[in-house]
Amino acid sequence: MFFLFITLAMGLLVPFQTAANSRLRQAVGPAYVSTLVSFTVSTLVLMLVSLLARIPILPTSEMLAMAPWWSWFVGIVAVITITIAIHLFKEIGQLQAIVIPMFSQLIFSMLIDHFGWFGAHVIPLGTKRIIGVLLLIVGVILVVILPRLKAGQQSAATSTGSRQTFWQLMAVLSGCLSASITGAYAQLATIVGNPVQATTVAFFVATIALLLFCTCLGKTQLIGKACSREYPWWMWTGGLCGAVIVFGNAWLVPKVGVGVFSMALLVGQLALSMLMEQRGWLGAPRKRIAWFQVIGILLMLAGVALIRL
Repeated sequence: MFFLFITLAMGLLVPFQTAANSRLRQAVGPAYVSTLVSFTVSTLVLMLVSLLARIPILPTSEMLAMAPWWSWFVGIVAVITITIAIHLFKEIGQLQAIVIPMFSQLIFSMLIDHFGWFGAHVIPLGTKRIIGVLLLIVGVILVVILPRLKAGQQSAATSTGSRQTFWQLMAVLSGCLSASITGAYAQLATIVGNPVQATTVAFFVATIALLLFCTCLGKTQLIGKACSREYPWWMWTGGLCGAVIVFGNAWLVPKVGVGVFSMALLVGQLALSMLMEQRGWLGAPRKRIAWFQVIGILLMLAGVALIRL
């Protein structure tokens, strides 16, 4: 249960990361530039930790030979997933952009555990896990879907017809990629033997790829906007949160499984998001927490605990 509580705590960082990165994007403009800044901060933090702990930053030739070639580029897949998510809010509306990836990630993470994909330890999809997933789904409906339906946010989509269908499929892909990234980070950490080194390499590769992309587009000069004193200091913490979350991914998934990690992370994320909206922290619009949302969080916690038992 100790690792489960740590995973729930990791989920508490996600809303802070989202708020910080959103504010960073307001400062620099294009999403890919703000992502570059965030990933650069994550990489520098991880490199500093590696140096202080005397952990090699670069992988050895043996590690390169043992790990699948694609595992070193999982950070780039994370960037693609973030890019898809940015477009989803505009194309299919806020409700679908949140719920479709969330459900597809939950289902795909359970399949990863069941079939042992990405070198994950096989955890069969038994009765307890199915009941736990159903409790989690009911909790998501109460916490996320019901409040947004009552607020009328289901009509926020701007795409129609085949274009909307395409972006709904991309939303499903986004959730599956998120679950795949979780499994791939864990496999890389297992092969490398150190989650810090695995995370550092993945972030470093993704940061270099983003830097080359921004350079080709001639947008690197926008990075300087983030250094202006008119912007809050906390917008830089998104990269720090990202580094901690991905490190936790590489460290905890081999211990709790992809499914439990994804679900516990989601519960922690939604719980703190509700509290941030209740208190208006970090510029979040104030919203009252409804009684059914509290019940939803409790059901989700029960579902995760049932799956973990």
